[in-house]
Order: sequence, then C-alpha cells, then structure tokens
Amino acid sequence: MKAKLTDSVDQASWRLAQDWEKNHWISAQKARGKYGKNFIWRLLNAFGLVDHYRGDDWNLWWKQQFGDYAFLPSTVTNAIEVGCGPYTNMRHIMQRCKPEHLFLSDPLIRTYVGFKLAFVADAYKKGFCILDDHPLEEIPYRDSYFDLVVMINVLDHVRDANKCMENAVRITKHGGILILGQDLTNEEDLMSLSDDPGLVAHPVKLPQEWFRPHLASRFEPLFEKVLSRHEGREPSNHYATLLFAGRKH
Repeated sequence: MKAKLTDSVDQASWRLAQDWEKNHWISAQKARGKYGKNFIWRLLNAFGLVDHYRGDDWNLWWKQQFGDYAFLPSTVTNAIEVGCGPYTNMRHIMQRCKPEHLFLSDPLIRTYVGFKLAFVADAYKKGFCILDDHPLEEIPYRDSYFDLVVMINVLDHVRDANKCMENAVRITKHGGILILGQDLTNEEDLMSLSDDPGLVAHPVKLPQEWFRPHLASRFEPLFEKVLSRHEGREPSNHYATLLFAGRKH
C-alpha cells in the first residue's frame, strides 16, 4: 500500500482500517489479561500502587501536551469525545472538567465496552456515559448541542476528513469548546511510511495547512501549539503535531 496525502478514502479502505484497529486492540487486551495479569492489576490497585484503569493509547501524553487541560472550566453540561478509542482522553479531561452528561463515540465502541479495566466499560457499567457507534461522518446529534467536543488523533482514521471536521464544528455549541489534536504528515514523511505495517489503520494523511479554513474564522483560540518533529510521538512519521483548543464564535 502506497501512502499519499489525502483527506478521504473509499469505503473499502476505511473498513480495512477499522478491522485492523479492532484486531489490534483485541490482541492487546488478550495479552494484558494473560497469566492472571488483570487479577494482579486489581490487587495492586487495591493497595494504591496503580491506577484503576489499565491501558493507554498515548492519552496521558496528549494531556501533558495540552497543559493538563488547564484552559477548561470546572464543569460543562454536555461533553463528547469522538473517535474515543478503548481508553479515551475524557478520563484525563474529567480530572479537570466534569460533564453533567458524557457521550463516548467511536464506530468500534461496542467492542471497547467489553474490555476489562478500561474506562469505557466502567463508565457504561456505572451509567455515567452514553455510547454512540456512528462514524463521525454520520454522527446524529443536532447542531450546537455540546459544550465540549474532543477529537484527538481521529481524522487519520476516517473516510472523509472534511465531513468529519464539519460535523465536529457543527455539534459544538456557540461559546462551546473544541479540543483538536492531530499528528501531521507531509511529503517527506510519506517516504518513511511506505513500509509501516500500521499504515492501513491510518489511511488519511493531513498537513497543517489543511486545518486553517476549518478553524481560523470559527474559533477563538484558547490553546494553540504546533510541536516540531522531534517533540512529537513518532518523529520518523510526522513532521509536526497540531494542538488546538478554541471557543466557537
């Protein structure tokens, strides 16, 4: 598979990416549960030696890059994380900002809700979140519904990044906050991506300039930073990383 800069892919490519993602996280969960590791984790947690939740898809790293989300208010009414994955960024965000109503959205959410010691499963079991399994292109919520919309490293997994970005903006209320984090890709990066076994899982590749028309006139920046290649998570694959939080006009 040859990598290219693109903001949309066909249905077959997207489905292949979703299957790769699903199998990847199921395999990771099985490995974590081998040899009684989940029981040991619970025991360590009982003594305060480890966190209650197990597993992290760079979520703690994103929290640190966003300055521990210090720009957020202490409470909001409606909050959603789109493309939340199995571990979510919301579990860290909620240490700073408590939503009255929490929505977790991901096409694979029905798989993730079965993962042991994961935030999604715990939140759903305890009844303090609403699950949504629509692709972001088809997200069903009405305009201006959410006080907080979180979308971190999601757009490289979708079918149509423009439509997804528009929907994320659409469901953010006027005066509400959008948090956007995204690894960025340029032509130079494509050379090192050509043999990446995980390439199928990230079919969309976006440069920084792609985001300007979506953000510049629509949001008042609360936090804005672009990490250089050596500051990012995968320096060999991404020339920069976009960190943006803004209040919708």
